[in-house]
Amino acid sequence: MFCDPERVGHFALDRQKLAAGDPQTLFRLWFIVTMFQRRQDVQIMRILKGIGAQDARQLSTAPTLLKLVDASPCSHMKSTHDLVTRCDLGKDEKTKLGRCDANPSVQCHLKRHTVLLKRYGHFGKVPTSLALVLREAGARNLRELRAKILRDVPTPEGRAVALEEALSGAWRVNQKIAAMYLSAISNPELSDVPAPWAEGIDWSHYVVIDSNVDLFLASIGYRGTGTYDARRAFVQVLAEKIDLHRLDERLSAYNPRVVQQALYLFMSAANRGAAARDCSRQGPATCRACPSLVAKRCPLRRA
Repeated sequence: MFCDPERVGHFALDRQKLAAGDPQTLFRLWFIVTMFQRRQDVQIMRILKGIGAQDARQLSTAPTLLKLVDASPCSHMKSTHDLVTRCDLGKDEKTKLGRCDANPSVQCHLKRHTVLLKRYGHFGKVPTSLALVLREAGARNLRELRAKILRDVPTPEGRAVALEEALSGAWRVNQKIAAMYLSAISNPELSDVPAPWAEGIDWSHYVVIDSNVDLFLASIGYRGTGTYDARRAFVQVLAEKIDLHRLDERLSAYNPRVVQQALYLFMSAANRGAAARDCSRQGPATCRACPSLVAKRCPLRRA
């Protein structure tokens, strides 16, 4: 998906560079993944495809973003803390242009970015925040950040948590978005592009808990706590009971991210409705043949 210009336009990644863990390619992927939140995938793809090549490079190149920060006279963007506590970036309701009250006379790149990205008024902070997180971690790029954590943290499990925590320091990046991104580059069974970070990290840690997964958990009467860690742990325990290798020889027996993705897709009426091969397109006979425990949870089940 992320290597396909038909889906993400000028943000499309080079497959060989992605497999090699090229720092610029990894940063661009981090930015793209961060865009995919709280809107349907097709809407985000439309936004990305509408951004020109020059702007796409600026939005997804860490050194360029940091140069813009350093050149700006505005002190409200010099750190992630400043972005959170001092920058009040928004959009003018009438003109739809970027605006702020903290430093309204400065025509900063954040105001331009929030218009380009067509998201919430404050979303223009995202690209710059991603770059600042790396600088504040003492790394010039994501490759250096990974190398630092592999050196400083002794276990694969601890490294997975440390990477998640580091990336979650960026604006609009939480555990869910961090897990989406880190699983994409570390889980070896999500793509035919080799995962560049598969070694040295416990990639089974990365499970994406979103609203569709929560719908599934509610449908089975999940009674655990509502924290992200608790819901992730529940899916991981569930995945231990499912031998994926028996279903598909390309998969290992245990991969909680794949199990979680199945829950997500099953409960996502929008994504299933757009899928040509979804069982809901085969008529009522398919629904009648579906096991009752599955059918009663299906959002597309026909009467």
